[in-house]
Amino acid sequence: MQFWLGWFGEQNRGSEAKAVAKAAESLGYEGVALSDHIALPLEQKSLHPIQKIPYDPLRNYPEPITTTATMAAVTERLRFMTYAYVMGMREPFSVAKQAAALSDLSEGRFSLGITPGWQREEIALLGHDPRTRGRRFGESLEVMDGLWRNDLFSYHGEFYDFDEVGVSPRPEVPPEILIGGHSSLSIERAARYTGWIGMNHPTEMLKGMFSDLDLRSEGRAKKYVIEAEALSDPYLTELEAMGVDGLVVMPWSPVSEEPVPLEARLEGMTRLAKEWIG
Repeated sequence: MQFWLGWFGEQNRGSEAKAVAKAAESLGYEGVALSDHIALPLEQKSLHPIQKIPYDPLRNYPEPITTTATMAAVTERLRFMTYAYVMGMREPFSVAKQAAALSDLSEGRFSLGITPGWQREEIALLGHDPRTRGRRFGESLEVMDGLWRNDLFSYHGEFYDFDEVGVSPRPEVPPEILIGGHSSLSIERAARYTGWIGMNHPTEMLKGMFSDLDLRSEGRAKKYVIEAEALSDPYLTELEAMGVDGLVVMPWSPVSEEPVPLEARLEGMTRLAKEWIG
């Protein structure tokens, strides 16, 4: 099973991002999973679907596209995925353009983990209707995939309606699309694309979702989750038995009141790698 480094709650310090990326590659981590939020209002009614809390607008939310480009530029093997890019507050054309560029610039090491989003206030703040985010999401997936795979692409849907549009250069390798969310519709979409990315779900919750995902995808869909408990042989054995391809781990706390020094992060990464990756 692959180990992915969670890049959540980080600041925009280029030297530290580069140092962590280089260390992750040398220590054997498969890749880096990067979270996504743009602008959160203080007043919120939306609650995170797993943690059941609002998100603090003053917490750091690193920008995943530029951070991936920075990390990819100083590594050769390390992979990257957004975890998860919030499509409900975006249109598909610029996302298709950026993701295609990252795929090419990283030589195929970027995957687009993507979700409609749960933070309704943020979606509305950016000018989109949170009530339609699910239907727009479904169309956006089809639009992006079509633009990547055709010189000119036409689409006629409820929200996007156009003839013969091109996004050039098209990616040499279209990014993998990994779907976030734990509804039955999310599982259905994950089965149609590359696979599924989950949060810190308890293993009992995962079993039912994975059974449905494996059935719908005939076992092809990839599965990624965030660690939900302390790493142990029984926990990892259970995840592997369920067919989990990658586990997102956090060797340091992403919600510390004070930034975790680079040295402490590198030490945490090294300890985890020596115990579980090697």
